[in-house]
Amino acid sequence: MCGINGFIQFKHVFEKEKMHNIVHEMNEHIVHRGPDAEGIFADESCALGMRRLSIIDIEGGAQPIWNESHDKLIIFNGELYNFKKLQEQLQREGHIFKTNSDTEVVLHGFESYGIGFLKQMEGMFAFAIYDVLLKKWTIARDRVGEKPLYYFRSKEFFIFASELKSILSTGIIKREIDMEALSIYFQLTYIPAPKSIIKDVFKLQPATVMTIDHIGEINEEKYWELDIDYEDVEYQDYNICKKKLREALFASVEQRMVSDVPLGAFLSGGFDSSIIVGIMSQISKDPVNTFTIGFKEKQYDESPLAKLVAEKHKTNHHVLMLDWDRAFEDLEKILNNMDEPFADSSLIATYAVSKMTKEYVTVALTGDAGDELFAGYDKYLISYYGELYKKIPAVIRKVLIEPGVKALPVNSSLSRKANKVIYTTNLDIYQQRKQLMCLGFKDKELKQLMKSGMVDPLSFIENEYQYLKNRDEQLRTQYIDLNIVLEGDMLTKVDRASMLASLETRVPLLDSRVIELAFKMPTKFKISKRNRKIIWKDTFKDLLPEELFHAPKHGFSVPIGKWLETSLEKQIYKYIAPEFIKEQGLFSGTYMKQLVGKHMSHKENRYSELWTFFVFQWWYEKNIMV
Repeated sequence: MCGINGFIQFKHVFEKEKMHNIVHEMNEHIVHRGPDAEGIFADESCALGMRRLSIIDIEGGAQPIWNESHDKLIIFNGELYNFKKLQEQLQREGHIFKTNSDTEVVLHGFESYGIGFLKQMEGMFAFAIYDVLLKKWTIARDRVGEKPLYYFRSKEFFIFASELKSILSTGIIKREIDMEALSIYFQLTYIPAPKSIIKDVFKLQPATVMTIDHIGEINEEKYWELDIDYEDVEYQDYNICKKKLREALFASVEQRMVSDVPLGAFLSGGFDSSIIVGIMSQISKDPVNTFTIGFKEKQYDESPLAKLVAEKHKTNHHVLMLDWDRAFEDLEKILNNMDEPFADSSLIATYAVSKMTKEYVTVALTGDAGDELFAGYDKYLISYYGELYKKIPAVIRKVLIEPGVKALPVNSSLSRKANKVIYTTNLDIYQQRKQLMCLGFKDKELKQLMKSGMVDPLSFIENEYQYLKNRDEQLRTQYIDLNIVLEGDMLTKVDRASMLASLETRVPLLDSRVIELAFKMPTKFKISKRNRKIIWKDTFKDLLPEELFHAPKHGFSVPIGKWLETSLEKQIYKYIAPEFIKEQGLFSGTYMKQLVGKHMSHKENRYSELWTFFVFQWWYEKNIMV
């Protein structure tokens, strides 16, 4: 596990030594991703570098790694879980290996199969291969975007890196805001690929490979798409799907447990992480190390449920009761290390559990992606509740229900959920889905906020939605979440939080066999009315304590609203001050003053919008006003 950096020049602008120094500086900005070692290669065309976190003890596995003829090299970030099988295959074809590393397997695989080898690779990765003789570079990213890869291109240079801060450290890119990305961020609270917050810097899309030649010609193509148009009678059989799911996930977990350093698992007390821990415990000869975050507020605390899972599987269990005053102390470090504005506040708790976990192990398995694959989100019930609501006579809705909802405390969970149903009831189903994705500012609000008045229509969401126009609506929604929400929000959160703690996380549910099975099986196996994750819970019920099936679904809440009114009050007023807003030239100070006033006076609960604004302003001050 590491971070990678590359600096390619198409014209002779810098000498070899200068490029070496540039990449060394890029490496220094991601030392948290690989504190154990640094590797750099430089010639007259490029400099490639990496920072390494040692996960598997591999003699001779230091990067960059060369092939036998010393005309190709590779830098690799991530883990290739099926590398042993692929190595044996390549050895039978005559390849000779100097190391026992997954990195060298990728290099030899490309020698034999080119980019077609990517289809055989099972793992999380971002890498670059350099053909010295042809002066040609190949970069690629894993299927769903577990590992990040940013890039910048111009007539003179092509620069890529695991983190945006490395690219900015070169001093070559102008620190100018991409206005479309800014609009996307303020609506979604994150920026999915291919955009980045900096103009002319992009993220390589998941499941994408890009080649760059010596004159700067670029070719980009997808190497994997979900096979979900294929229909086979066996995928219509519930018991066959259960059998396939169990086999696929056990195989995936076993592959991801290969490590020469201490290994454990996040355990929240929900179904997803509990199932992963259950499988690990059946595979491992030794007790599994498990790590849980607890909360003093009982309505958010799942640590008692996690304890039941730990007791059932006899794990070495560790619990951190999260003190929000102590968590606030980490806030500055978290915000300062954000590559881009990212307003998912659960990042704070994810970093807390990552930091605790790193005290005991170096690798942790997680239960991420269960909601996306097996229909677990509350938001998937919006059409169900909307249809129920529309059956109530309009006069009762207008005279009794809607005034009653308005009378609820603005901070209550019931108020937020009821308002979502009321707000989206008369929208078509796609607009309902889209609105529930927008956790920041709504269109009308954003037009008031943005000085330019420009609002990105988020048409890329509809493009993903329409891609499966002949499939059922629920599957289309899950496809959006797999391609946009998972990459842009969930995986970004886990990668940034864990890497900041120098911890590697692995996600068994993102094995391609599990993903494809989840999208091939009928929707009715996953969700029916209010019942979600049907086949998921049924397949692994033997691994779960009975209490989990009867426990209410716990929400998660960081006290952002409280922080904005207390510890961060001075900072938020600084960020809406006329001089600060005028210098930026991005926002309407009048609108933000009104919004802050409504929140601070408790007339409206606008913590989500204010947190989204606050995070951007913090990032802007640290990264643009430099």
